[in-house]
Amino acid sequence: MKRLFVPCLFMLATSAILLVSACKLYYTPPAKTEYSINASAAMEAEGKRLAMLMCAPCHYDSKTKQFSGKRMEDVPGFVGKIYSRNITQHPTKGIANYTDGELAFLIRTGISRDGKLMPFMQRPNLADQDLRAIIAFLHSKDDLVRPLDADPGRTQYTMLGKMGMSQSKPLAYPAKEIAKPSDKTELGKYLVDNLSCYDCHSKSFMSINKMFPEKSKGFMGGGNKLLDINGKTVLSRNLTFHETGIGSWSEQDLRRALTEGISKDNVVLAFPMPMFSDLKDEEVSAIYAYLKSIPAINNKVKRSR
Repeated sequence: MKRLFVPCLFMLATSAILLVSACKLYYTPPAKTEYSINASAAMEAEGKRLAMLMCAPCHYDSKTKQFSGKRMEDVPGFVGKIYSRNITQHPTKGIANYTDGELAFLIRTGISRDGKLMPFMQRPNLADQDLRAIIAFLHSKDDLVRPLDADPGRTQYTMLGKMGMSQSKPLAYPAKEIAKPSDKTELGKYLVDNLSCYDCHSKSFMSINKMFPEKSKGFMGGGNKLLDINGKTVLSRNLTFHETGIGSWSEQDLRRALTEGISKDNVVLAFPMPMFSDLKDEEVSAIYAYLKSIPAINNKVKRSR
């Protein structure tokens, strides 16, 4: 028995070491990153609009009415308790000490100034003009980001959550500027990417491809498991132009769903679906054109609402 016991202990210890090493959540902090921003009132205003579209769903707390972070209620319990960061201008609780370059590096790669991996933050394909505008807003004196001494909570991953997080890796910082598309369909693709529509509306969070969203499994075909405000599992909708998706939707139907939160069949789209009231008409039109251009997926998702 002893002869078997020792090898078993060795195998268990080795497995534990491999498991812990696989759950890597910290990397080498970024070297100094220069990022030139000449902020103007117009740039900050556009940055605020973009932040309401891209950052607010995670970082805006309706209680404080600021970007002070909150509990991410739609994250399944097996992942752990996840809290978004306070991104107000508070010097210790917020991001006042982040330089423009450090924010750019975090948003591009997912690596914070202390080396922590934050894959939810990754926007590798965000155009530099939009990135600069968002950073200008985050470093502005707007009420949404004025210094607030608030700690939303400490994220605590389960072992399964750590394993899942470890599947995400830092992305490379781009070697050249990224331009914003001018073509209508390409703009729609850009928005579906940077509004993170595909994260929820593809097959699973575990098979998301941040660098190349269209390579995500079941891209925009729905069926991903989410949690509603009561902790009940709901499935994301198929957003492809198949009869099991939104094949019968008009552009106006999509506009009302995105900006007013009401679907084609007059059902209120509740949490965790954000309401993108700051989208411009031409942006909705671009998203509609893009959704019509991608492969339709036959996936009838059971709807709870």
